Parts: sequence; C-alpha cells; structure tokens
Amino acid sequence: MEYILLLARLILVITFLVAAVGKFLDLAGSRKAMRDFGVPESLAGPAAILLPAAEVAAALLLIPTRTAWWGALLSLVLLAAFIAGIAYNMSKGRAPDCHCFGQIHSEPAGPRTLIRNGLLAALALFVLLFGTDRWSFSHGNAGASLLGWMGDLSTFEIIATIVGIGLIAAVAVIAYILVHLLGQNGRVLLRLDTIEALQQNGAAGLAAAPTGAAPGSPAFGLPVGTAAPGFKLEGLHGEVLTLDAVRSNGLPTMLLFTDPNCGPCNALLPDIGKWQREHAGKLNIALISSGSPEENRVKAAEHGISTILLQENRSVSNEYKAVGTPSAVLIDRNGRIASPVSGGGDAIRQLLGSATGLAAARPAAAAGVAANGGAAPSAQAPAAPARPSLVGQAAPEFELPDLDGKTVKLADFKGKQALLVFWNPGCGFCKKMTDDLKAWENDKPAGAPELVLVSTGTAEANKAMGLSSVTVLDEGFSTGRKFGATGTPSAILIDPTGKVASEVTVGGPNVIALASGKKPQPQAPAAPAVPAAKKGDKAPDVKLKDLDGKEFDLLRHTTDTLLVFWNPGCGFCKRMTDELKQWIKEKPKTAPEIVLVSTGTADANKAMEIPARILLDDGFATGRKFGAGGTPSAVLVDGKGKIASEVAVGAPAVMTLAGQPLSV
Repeated sequence: MEYILLLARLILVITFLVAAVGKFLDLAGSRKAMRDFGVPESLAGPAAILLPAAEVAAALLLIPTRTAWWGALLSLVLLAAFIAGIAYNMSKGRAPDCHCFGQIHSEPAGPRTLIRNGLLAALALFVLLFGTDRWSFSHGNAGASLLGWMGDLSTFEIIATIVGIGLIAAVAVIAYILVHLLGQNGRVLLRLDTIEALQQNGAAGLAAAPTGAAPGSPAFGLPVGTAAPGFKLEGLHGEVLTLDAVRSNGLPTMLLFTDPNCGPCNALLPDIGKWQREHAGKLNIALISSGSPEENRVKAAEHGISTILLQENRSVSNEYKAVGTPSAVLIDRNGRIASPVSGGGDAIRQLLGSATGLAAARPAAAAGVAANGGAAPSAQAPAAPARPSLVGQAAPEFELPDLDGKTVKLADFKGKQALLVFWNPGCGFCKKMTDDLKAWENDKPAGAPELVLVSTGTAEANKAMGLSSVTVLDEGFSTGRKFGATGTPSAILIDPTGKVASEVTVGGPNVIALASGKKPQPQAPAAPAVPAAKKGDKAPDVKLKDLDGKEFDLLRHTTDTLLVFWNPGCGFCKRMTDELKQWIKEKPKTAPEIVLVSTGTADANKAMEIPARILLDDGFATGRKFGAGGTPSAVLVDGKGKIASEVAVGAPAVMTLAGQPLSV
C-alpha cells in the first residue's frame, strides 16, 4: 500500500507541476481562460496567478510524507473546483478553452477534461482516505517517502533510475509528437474526403466544392453520407418544427449552430439574413440557437433572419458533433450529411459557396481594393426570388387529427368559405389575441368563414385555450409551410371551390380582420439593406449624444478618429476593457482619438469607466452604416471625414487598428 500511495502522489505531483509551469508560461491565456469560465474581469488577473501558485503548493506538499495528506486535500479542492466549473459551462452549452496545461497543451472543456479531472480527484481522495491512521487520525502515513526510498538505493540503482525516468520521458515526448502528426495527417485526409464528397454531391443537389475550399478548416462532425439526425424544436413563436419540416421543399439544407451571447455569431448574423434572402429557392438555411426566445427575436428582427429554432443544453449540436459556435453543416436533398462541421465565419462562408455553387460570400469590406484606396465596385447581389402566390390556385390538401382524434380534411369544407388560422397555444402573440378570437366566435359577422385552427402543441394545451372553432393538430407545422406561413398567428382564406382566396396575413389584428370580411393591413415589406460605406468613401453622417447629453458630429470632427462599436453587455467587450483602458492612458500622440459608439444605457456605459468619449447608439444604426455586424469592432475615419480602414472585428484587430497612425 505504501508504494501505491507513493505512485498516486507522484502522478498528482507531476500533473500539478506541469500544469502550473504551462500556466505561468502563458499568463495572458490563463486570464482569458478565467474570463471564459465566468470569473469576473476584475478577479481574472489575480486568479490567473493564484491558481498555478496553488498547484505548485499542492505538488510540493505531496512530496514529503508528513505533509502529503494536506497536499492531497488541497489537490482535491482544486480538482473539485475544476470539475464544477467545467460541468457548469457544459450545462450552459459552452465549451471554453480549459487552458489546463497552459502553453504546453490546451483543449475545449468537455467530457474528456471532466473525466481526466475526475480520475485525478479519485487519486487525491485515495491518498486522503488511506494516508491517514484511522485510529490516531495522524496524517503522516501517506505512503513511502520518496527521498527515503531513493536513499536505500545503491549508486548504480540511482543512476539506472534517473536514466529510466529520462527514457520514459523521451518516449512520452516522441509519442506525443507522433500522435499530433498522425492527427494532422488524419485531418488532411478528412478534408480531401470532404472535397470528394462535396464534388460527388452534385447529384444530391449540392455544387462541387471550390478548389480553394477551406484548406485550414477543421473536419469535425458526423461522417459524410450518414443520415442526418432528426430533431423537434420550437421556433421563436412557439411553433414546433422538425428536420423534415425544414427540408419539406426538397432543397439542400444548411444548419447553423449559434448562440445569442457569442460575439463571432453576432458578427455573422447580418450575412446569414442576407444569405437566407439571396439563396431562397436554392438552399434552406436554418439557425439552431441557444438562449431565450426573446433575445433571439431581437436579433432575428434586427437582421431579417427567419427559421430560428431553439435548442436546450446543446442537444442538437451534440447530435451533429458541432462543438462550438458559430458552426455549420450541410444536409443534401436525400437527408444525408454532406459535409463535416465547419467552424468560424470564414469556414462557414466557404461552406456556403460549396453548397450554392457561388463564390464564398464574404462581406463587401473584404472585396478587392481599387488603386485610389477605395473599395473596388462589387456586383449587386441578386434579389431574393419571391415565393409564388397561391391565390387562385387549388389549396394544398391536408388530413389532420382534431382534438378528439377524428381526421379532418380540407375537402370537408368544400362549398363553404374557410379561414385557416395557423396557431400555437404556446405562442405569446396567439395568447394575446385569444380573447378577441373568442369574442369573434361568440358574435360571428354575417357571411363569416368557417374558422379552422391549424395548431401545434398538444390536444390538452389547445383545449385549455377554450376556443370553440375546429382545431386540428399540425405538430411539425408542415401544413403551415405548404401555405407559405412562417409563424403564428397567421391565416389564409380558402373559397368554397377549394381555391386560395388571399395571401397569408400575419398578426392578430389582421387575422381577425380577415375573419370578419375586412381587408387586412398590407404586410410591411422588408426594409432594403443600406449599403455599408467603404474605405475611401466619405464617412456617413453621425450625430449622436454622449453620456453627458452633448452632441457629437463626426463630419465636424477634424481629428483622426477610431470609432469603436461597443456594447457594455458584450462579453468580448468586457474582456478587452482593461486592455483598452491601458492603451488609452498610454496612447502615442500619432494614434487616433478613441470614440466608443455604444448600445446600452448611459449608466451601464459609465460603469465600465473607460476614459474615452462614449456615444449612445441604442439601435446600432451607426454600426450598420459602416458595415459593422457586431461588437467589438472598429473603423478609422481620418481628419478629413473619409473612411481610412476596413471594419476590424474582435479585440485583437481593434487594438491593432488603434495603434495605426494616420496624420503624422
């Protein structure tokens, strides 16, 4: 038992010393890991130093037998904290970089890191339990003494032991290098397989991969050619959609895995809305997002995004082995995986190019630059093909169960005018109009149509709403999609001959108007996208108030200015706050003036205590004028009011741009 306890202690000693040295060699990475795991910004710096120091202390305590029990106790406390932090982040669908061994080795926190820390914790617990004299409760019996054991060896045995340990270490290093080389070769082969698979998928509705497709993107996810896992998720308005419903038009499908609190995801959202409009009729693009319906609705409305489905605990991401956000995967016309999972904005753009046969859709800011420093003109994006109107055509037939299980067909209403209302008992907008709908049922106007609620949800949930109209269950919302409905509540009128008599109308007031024989309000067309200003252009007009209520006019500002698009609630902004403060205090004379264009309240921005002028732009309209898609991002404007840089996205790019002199 003494030597087993000694072996357990040695494993813990080596593990903690290697981990501590790796962290001390990369303190910046350690601070970032602390922030990623949820440690407050103000504590991340001290914690990044205290953690490896505690690991060194645990290792040193484990070496002598007299203090080994206390070293095991400290080890168990540290490992329990690691396990709790990893488990908490996994429960929230996050996989931050664990930075477990600092500069030596790191990986995203997940099941492997959880298991590894669990095994080490078991070793520490073993030393705690068996390193104590159970009768005297003495803690000085935690195995053989390392130094005492070596003292019993002859000179030859000591030399042989040292050489043996050296050989074991050398073999471990060589094995580590070989594993990484094999891993790299494997990834290269997977990428080659991916290109071949995408080229072969032309018959399945996908174009060949471009020759330069994603040479550096990792090949993760399910094997190409396997059946895509099904799912059943709620949309933003409570409607339930399945994978089959998303693919019901028979087109190839791209699933995008995002999170409303992910900075790179938010930077990609404007492109996603544009892709959905440009490639309608060629490719289904659906977002599988975490977070609440409310925060996702805000982003969907801001960027014109449709088909956002909400997952809990990364359930669908895990099925598709999509380990991070943003990431994406292609599904062909036959419902099979057509690509590995691509992670990051650039890889997703190239994946889109392989799916549509178009060049990878990069932002306009990345287009070629003309000789005068301005952006080269780019071709106008084609308008999204409009969905063909069903008015005057035979209505799509359906057969659905009512709340008592009886089959109801659209043909049952032939000879009568019918109003199909697409409904969801869990939809807040449906709940708000329920009283109006009940009032309509109790006092139907003359000549009113037969109202048929085509609803998601359970029979019990629909019965609980107390509506007397015929209600049929369309759990996958497939019938709604056949008629062109994209959300609830919405409605369409069918005439007595079974032909469609109106366009789909959306919203409670319009549904009631259509039911009452009145003309619904016209649907507001999507606002046309405002082309973002480019490098070399005159800067857009910016007139905003700062935190003191004073107006700032960019065109009257004659100083070189770095506009930093900011959000006090953005995790990426919070992480770079200290670095930005330090840079502002020490910035060179030739550097541009920093002006933050921020969302959020004045109080939230004041609380960050950034020594720069902060302008309030709650709707992010100014950021969109310059082509910014998220925070933190920045653009340079020279003293003559011209845009002097492309939009820089992310803290490192923003800080690099901050140090670029303009007027010398």
